[in-house]
Amino acid sequence: MRILLVSRPHPEGARDPFTSLLPTGLGYLNAVLRENGFTSSLANLSTASWRQVEELLRRERPAILGISVFTHNRFESLRLAALAKKVDPTCLTIFGGPHATHAFESILVKYREVDGVILGEGEETFLDLARAVERGDRSLTGIVGLAYRKGAKVHSVKRPPVADLDVLPLPALHMNDAWGCDVRRQLEFIITSRGCPAACRFCSSPRFWGKSLRFRSPRAMVDEIRAIRDRYGLIYFSLRDDTFTVRKDRVIDFCRLLLEEKVHILWNCQSRVNAVDEEMLIWMRRAGCECVQYGVESGSEKILAYLGKQITPEQVRRAAKATRRAGISLSIYLISGVPGETDDDLQATLTLISNILPHDGHVAPLAYYPGTALFDEAVREGRVGADLFERERGAALYVRRDPFVARSMETLLRALTRVERKARFGPADFTAQREFLGYCHGTNLGQGEWLEAKGDIGKAEALYREIVERQPENPWGWLALGGLHGSRGDVTRAGKAFERAISLVPAHVPAYLALGDLRLEEGDQRGAKQLYETAKRLNPRDTDVGERLRMVVAERGTKKGDT
Repeated sequence: MRILLVSRPHPEGARDPFTSLLPTGLGYLNAVLRENGFTSSLANLSTASWRQVEELLRRERPAILGISVFTHNRFESLRLAALAKKVDPTCLTIFGGPHATHAFESILVKYREVDGVILGEGEETFLDLARAVERGDRSLTGIVGLAYRKGAKVHSVKRPPVADLDVLPLPALHMNDAWGCDVRRQLEFIITSRGCPAACRFCSSPRFWGKSLRFRSPRAMVDEIRAIRDRYGLIYFSLRDDTFTVRKDRVIDFCRLLLEEKVHILWNCQSRVNAVDEEMLIWMRRAGCECVQYGVESGSEKILAYLGKQITPEQVRRAAKATRRAGISLSIYLISGVPGETDDDLQATLTLISNILPHDGHVAPLAYYPGTALFDEAVREGRVGADLFERERGAALYVRRDPFVARSMETLLRALTRVERKARFGPADFTAQREFLGYCHGTNLGQGEWLEAKGDIGKAEALYREIVERQPENPWGWLALGGLHGSRGDVTRAGKAFERAISLVPAHVPAYLALGDLRLEEGDQRGAKQLYETAKRLNPRDTDVGERLRMVVAERGTKKGDT
């Protein structure tokens, strides 16, 4: 019995670096199924044509097709289910994910091509489903956590959430054969907790995960990072918890383990401005955190209250100051197009941007999603229909569509661009960070890059050398030295630095590519090709590797023709 777990984004998100990835939840489902003896596999359909999708379904002939459904890809998911039924009418099509969870009744009532919907997190529910189907029971009845049709009615029983997240197997150990998936890019994103302490009116996360917050232990977090680093060569990670810093003791223990065990990664995370303090940020920076992304949304207290953010602009200012002082890049999310938002509210946000100096910012219009207080209120008040997501086909359904929204978005984006130069860390910042933090390889890397850009190669090299002298097992110092020497044409010293990085992280694809480029500069096409081929074996879907290999083959062919 074969099980196929898939995701296909809306066409607008097919090339997006985030929405084009497989949802992390599918990786966990796949790992649980495999470790319990089932033949399960993953497929990322973001770049596949519908003809290729049909060919995949005919080749795999899954008994169960699990489809991850978000609001943006709800119609693509329905088309997938219909296509699976066309290929094999006996295939069980099972939806899961946030949109499916919150809209399960309307999905099952209106779309016969969908057999069932997993509610909330799905590891235990999908495993029970697979066991039932393996026994020959395809009725879907009696499976806790699964919604299904019986006659004209929809039946469902919620399942309690997984109590101990550490018992779940690691997705990274079961992804080598994922179809259409750049595994290294996929595994950069890690989730270490489930749930959020907030209750923002525009977010469905609290209803999806339940009221309780559950956490993976620092030991499990570091073990996963080390496993991915050793197997796939990744040394940069993005921790995508809704609020990574909600438990200070866990964050500090995680950072302490990274430092004590000399894991030497760089990473970023998401948080709330009322869930960080200076001590925590110091630990994070020393352990390699280079960016924190905060959900700021607005500088207007009125708008923050409407959104249910439970934060104040003053808390934003304090968190931003502490983040910048620790030498961590400050990234913010903003929302425009909120009902009742005026030019005065917009000005409050512009003032806040000028005050906090974010290094990076993202702006999005306020949108409706099922499972949110915002959508429920709009339905109750008659502003939108309960069938909004079936009637409207847009990837996102915005709350406001008047000219103010476009104008405010453009104004906010311009403001973020204007402060970008002023927000960058400079000499005074780096000096203050060194006094505040002591030695920190992240500070050395940041200051070294700044000095390189200014042409002060000698001081930059000294900072990189300090890393490898203090931490000879830290690949980031060697990679920085390799890049610096390579940019100066010192191929020999650059090559030795990249070779050292490879000895520390043997599966680090960028180091092979950089070393291959150096060999090419020396005229060693054979050596370059061997290095590119190694990189290709490590990451078959890396387009940079493919381009380099084609270039080497073409160049060697040209030289043969010339002779």
